[in-house]
Amino acid sequence: MRGTSRDKGAIAPGRSEPRLFAEMPALAREVPWIPLVHGPTPVERCTAIAPFLGRDDVWMKRDDLASPLYGGNKIRRFEHVLADAERRGAREILTVGGLASTQVTATVLFGRALGFDVSAVLFEQPVTSFARRSMLIQASAGARLIHGGGYAATGLRTAMALALGGKKTYFVPPGASEPMANLGYVGAMFELADQVARNELPRPDLIVLPAGSGGTTAALALGIMMLGWPTTVIAVRITERIACNRATIRLLVEMTASYLARRGGTLSRRRLPDPRFTVDHRAIGKGYGHPTPEALRAVPEVERLLGVPGEITYSGKALAGLRRIATENPRKTILLWNTLSATWPEPTLGPADLPPAFARYFRGDVPI
Repeated sequence: MRGTSRDKGAIAPGRSEPRLFAEMPALAREVPWIPLVHGPTPVERCTAIAPFLGRDDVWMKRDDLASPLYGGNKIRRFEHVLADAERRGAREILTVGGLASTQVTATVLFGRALGFDVSAVLFEQPVTSFARRSMLIQASAGARLIHGGGYAATGLRTAMALALGGKKTYFVPPGASEPMANLGYVGAMFELADQVARNELPRPDLIVLPAGSGGTTAALALGIMMLGWPTTVIAVRITERIACNRATIRLLVEMTASYLARRGGTLSRRRLPDPRFTVDHRAIGKGYGHPTPEALRAVPEVERLLGVPGEITYSGKALAGLRRIATENPRKTILLWNTLSATWPEPTLGPADLPPAFARYFRGDVPI
């Protein structure tokens, strides 16, 4: 049963409204919100990996520092998503993702901190030390882990769990990329614009980030459209093309713009320019979570950049993509939007404490 109080450590102090509400005040009446992001998140040069990139003028937006509980690119989304779950009177959050899913970890940690029960259906992906640690953190936080298996079996088990949960279960889909959640990253572009206006960094020509479900890419692209910037977002694809491509991201842009127009009252899609984004398909390799030589070489660079161990699914492939993009665009101002977390709670459980179906993921050595 859901707890009666929030963990105060999950709530960001001193924030009265999200950045987008200041831009479109009507949203405050229509869109639920909880302050979770300790922001604005800083911007800085990627000097620690300048030799790897071949240049020292690439910038980074440090959303890895979004919260001391857990950072990364899901926290801005959950300011709206978990507030919506509270508003609807949900007792349990149900989500789905891969064994190493940062979205699942964020859902578990923030959902539990806000007093929800959390269940997660996990589908197969190549096992890494990052995946092992993710599962232990999720279990230690009190999540109920459900073995999904392949994609088809995961879909079936997710539907069964949702049916059994009933009306008090709130579903967070993979990536949490629905239009309401995307508002967090539309607002993040205005936060970045404030930092540019304060001369904390130059206005970027290119923004590079890894893309799975594509919601962050779509939201940043929409924010750029609203600002009227000539900036292009480059999404380094890390999942299957059918789930992440120009058409799926363009649809998310349109859906999020429509959501804003219906609730904000000041956004006219007819007056906005076309979204400026591209999808870089070169980093994916064999598929979601599969290592590539370039990603493996990038993993130690992630640790040099952030001070925490990197992984191959998102950050390693994003950095490999960034290296190529920086070489191909020597005269462009480039910003890496970091989506990994630099803060991790230590797990208090071990492999023996996990459900039996997950025990085999802890046998033998892993490549990274």
